[in-house]
Amino acid sequence: MANIVIIGLGLIGGSLARDLRRCGHRVTACGRDAGRLAPALKLGIVDAVEPDWQMAVAGADLVVLAVPVGRTREVYARIRPHLTADTPVTDVGSSKCSVVRDLTALCGRLPAQFVPGHPIAGTEHSGFAASVEGLFAGRTVVLTPTADTDPGAEARVVALWLEVGARVLALSAEQHDAALALTSHLPQMLAYTLMGQFAEFGQGKTLAELAGSGFRDMTRLAGSDPAMWHDVSLANRAQLSLALRRYMERLGELAAAVDAGDSERLLALFTAAQAAHHRLPAA
Repeated sequence: MANIVIIGLGLIGGSLARDLRRCGHRVTACGRDAGRLAPALKLGIVDAVEPDWQMAVAGADLVVLAVPVGRTREVYARIRPHLTADTPVTDVGSSKCSVVRDLTALCGRLPAQFVPGHPIAGTEHSGFAASVEGLFAGRTVVLTPTADTDPGAEARVVALWLEVGARVLALSAEQHDAALALTSHLPQMLAYTLMGQFAEFGQGKTLAELAGSGFRDMTRLAGSDPAMWHDVSLANRAQLSLALRRYMERLGELAAAVDAGDSERLLALFTAAQAAHHRLPAA
């Protein structure tokens, strides 16, 4: 049994706490407001809620920073003086270059015991109330160690994710951010934009009654936490900007085909997209 400290008990942190307790580990939760973590203790999802972060991390076997990506540097700076030399620390942020850059700026180099991570397991819901047991089963967790990362720390973080049923994939931070800009961050921006266009149309209930399952599927992500996505958009803005501009080029190509009544081009675009969708592996 390991003593694992989770800082931030939202969807990801809360779900991880549930799984780690099920696996027999001792889980201690920390957060900005210890009072808000009390329900997790009452429900038996964590073993302890520790308002004193110094005391919590000093005795930890592993620390998970499950905070918004924009707060990673601030939180690491707070716990850094109290970590033992061999305590692995990992995070769950959706942008990895920014995390590596921020901690390198803070510490002079990326700490050897820090293993950047990202479980690809979120939903449009957020907060501890949305946490569930088994969220990571069969999901991919990306780790982006650098040349400075201690192999022993990486192995312990890999073991943590394997224990809760995840698949672990190692990439560079750059590879991660380029891929997630396309597969996660761009779809999120499109959902917000499509929902904004819907709201702009201004026919309220009548229009809503005409929104079928396709529209609801396409805009499901617009129900996500705006503050969290604000942070992600800025943290991965270079790759997200490239993805948005390429998407606008493709929209322009589609609009031109529609304007011209180019049925052959439209059919070619749709057929190619359908074939690519059919090649996606099962979720």
